[in-house]
Amino acid sequence: MPQIKGQVFNIQHFSTEDGPGVRTTVFLQGCPLRCLWCANPESQKAVRQLAHRAPICVKCGMCVKNCPNQALSVKDGAISIDRGKCVSCGTCTQVCPSHAMFFYGEEKTIDKVFEEVMKDKGFYETSGGGVTCSGGEAMLQPEFVAELFRRCKEEGIHTTLDTCGQFPSENIEKVLPYTDLVLYDIKHMDTEKHREYTGFGNELILENLKKIHKYPVKIFIRIPVIPGYNDSEENLAATAEFVKELDPSLHVDLLPYHRFGLGKYKMLNIPYLLEGVTSPTAEQKESYKRIFINLGLDCRMH
Repeated sequence: MPQIKGQVFNIQHFSTEDGPGVRTTVFLQGCPLRCLWCANPESQKAVRQLAHRAPICVKCGMCVKNCPNQALSVKDGAISIDRGKCVSCGTCTQVCPSHAMFFYGEEKTIDKVFEEVMKDKGFYETSGGGVTCSGGEAMLQPEFVAELFRRCKEEGIHTTLDTCGQFPSENIEKVLPYTDLVLYDIKHMDTEKHREYTGFGNELILENLKKIHKYPVKIFIRIPVIPGYNDSEENLAATAEFVKELDPSLHVDLLPYHRFGLGKYKMLNIPYLLEGVTSPTAEQKESYKRIFINLGLDCRMH
């Protein structure tokens, strides 16, 4: 029987932000959304992507000279990647003496990934942690996630799914039977604003959340709060009302905007569209949280 394979762009050990305890987070490639504030642009495409680390580049020009498709060039003293010509052949990564040229993403077998997460089993047991599948959008690879979680459950390992909710609804029944916790993103309650900021409306996302809520699984709502985009009192109050109506016992995590992914945009030659946006102040964070607490919801600001 052929091995189930998944497109993985990172396996992060000792994570403490993707569920309870110490966790190993498996980041899967491919996401339907194009959130303006995305911190993992390397996760958006479902295939590996060529990237360039400018700080360690020795500017030898070997990558440009050896690219068989002339996809690389030098512009303003920096390497530029023509995505229309690049076929991810890997020639440039092989000839680069400083390893400045590299790929985000690799196809891995389920055996290989399970072997990797099992290295941390001792930490799961002592901290109440486990394994998280994130992305990208993990639910676009349901067979891979389901099999990984199934194996984890056989070993008594806690499983967490981190999802944006934009995925075929039929995938729920494949993954949820092996899932202990779902971290579920809600980005905006106005579907047209949601479409403007992410590329899709929110109808399927909200519908999938309602379907997941019918399963015997714990759910944490996660809301990335982006100043000037979804942090208005009107939108946050509408979100809080929706959560309360669905289930007033649901926990809500507010995730303040940050710029940690900016360097990835540069390595991928992708323009960053929120250059003028800054992280919310302590006073703003408190006001965000108060909206949810005032409605009786359990809310934490990260």
